[in-house]
Amino acid sequence: MADHGSDKERFLELGAVVIGMMDYLRALLLDLPIPVVIPELDGDEVTGPVLDTVLALDRARVLIEDEPIPGSHRLAYGHLILEWFTAYEMLCLRQMAGPAPWRLDCAQHAVARFTTIAEMIENDELDDSDES
Repeated sequence: MADHGSDKERFLELGAVVIGMMDYLRALLLDLPIPVVIPELDGDEVTGPVLDTVLALDRARVLIEDEPIPGSHRLAYGHLILEWFTAYEMLCLRQMAGPAPWRLDCAQHAVARFTTIAEMIENDELDDSDES
């Protein structure tokens, strides 16, 4: 039988990380040449303010395509958003469908990918040879 105490603890820890990822992503998008504003993630239901944030983040994927930045940067920002969605959705699914270690593993891997991409952006390690 699974240890639900550790599952819940891991879920709560990942939830806090995903909120931090959103704060980082919001700041990063605001710092673009054409700032993209994402409302603060607020609430614990998938309605109202949370839904507004999720829909705005989805819209940001489209807006990034018009940013005057290299194609590699547009791609990286898009991937950051997708990784956040992956982590967030896995945590939502865990809440709705119940504990399953693979859901939290998926979220944790999305966090790791998000972190890697974010570090590449911060350290200017993206391949700028594609200037389209």
